[in-house]
Amino acid sequence: GRWTRLLAFSVLWAEVANAWVGPVRPRLVPTPTSKQQQSMRMRGKPLKMGLELYGSQQTRSPLVSWYLLENKIAHTMKPPRPSPHPFGQIPYLTDDGGVGVFESGAILLYLAQVHGPARDNARIGLDTSWVVWANSELDPLCFGKGMSGTQLDKPGVRGLDTLEALLSDGREWIAGPGDGNFGLADVAVGSYLNYVPVFFPQVSPTLRPLICAYMKRCAERPAFAEAFGEGHANAVKTKAAKWLK
Repeated sequence: GRWTRLLAFSVLWAEVANAWVGPVRPRLVPTPTSKQQQSMRMRGKPLKMGLELYGSQQTRSPLVSWYLLENKIAHTMKPPRPSPHPFGQIPYLTDDGGVGVFESGAILLYLAQVHGPARDNARIGLDTSWVVWANSELDPLCFGKGMSGTQLDKPGVRGLDTLEALLSDGREWIAGPGDGNFGLADVAVGSYLNYVPVFFPQVSPTLRPLICAYMKRCAERPAFAEAFGEGHANAVKTKAAKWLK
């Protein structure tokens, strides 16, 4: 049928291109319908399911969903249980070719490298650095050990003071001013920051107004609300507006 011919042509083209110019950048294909899958199995054709994300809104999965939605990357959401994650946790991402990725930061880096928009080396370096920083340094600053408390509203916290200083040059996003500079670094940093007012409703980080404004900008993005939920986005926007008065 038409689906089988399309897959056969794609495979042939990939083989030709690989022979002439090297490996072709992976691209997503639509998820086959159940009828198409049955037909492909009968013909012995490999199934291409595309990206599948195991998770739910009440976990760190929306962090990954936000990046996918911002970049309009086709994917399928899967129930959080059962998860193929080695430790049975979420988020967990699968991709064609037997690819499996766990840990939210690792998933973000994989998506940016394989399915994200083109980036130069400088942007790759910036994005990678901030994703790792968010997971290793910002996480404990936002939540404390065992969710014991946040330092977002505490004075003299070097990491947060440095981020506040970075935003003092008028930039809207980590990479610089303008919507075109919004990217992977902001998804990582903005997600952690915007969990804080949800988990710690009494927090009041008015001593860092630039971070507060940054959190509000992140929550105002339509893809953020779609990934985390309107309730989460509205809670952050309401809190941030109050802090900035």
